[in-house]
This record gives sequence, structure tokens and C-alpha cells, in this order.
Amino acid sequence: MKTFATITVAGVAGVVLFKLIAALVFPLLGLVAGLLAMTVKIALIAAVVFFIYSMIKKRKEADAA
Repeated sequence: MKTFATITVAGVAGVVLFKLIAALVFPLLGLVAGLLAMTVKIALIAAVVFFIYSMIKKRKEADAA
């Protein structure tokens, strides 16, 4: 009976620790994923703006010549 109680306490403690760690880690993973997605979006917008700017700049240079 003493061994069963030890295993039960260890199991319950493991579940409680897992829930505490999961409550801290899962939101942090979501935060990192959100920041990564925002970085990719900003980089994509910057690439599109640069592409449009380079096309406009080339047309002005061609008109001046």
C-alpha cells in the first residue's frame, strides 16, 4: 500500500507540474509564432514597396534620357 501511495503522489505531482509548465510555455510559443508571422508580413510589405519603388525609379530614368 505504501508503494501505491508513492506512485499516486508522483503521478499527481507530475500532472500538476505538467499543467503549470504548459500554462506558461504554450502562451510563450504562441507569442513567438505571432512575432515571427508579423516579421514575415513586414518583410513582405517592405519587399513589395521596394519593388514598386524600383519600377517607378527606372521609368523616371528612362524618361529623362
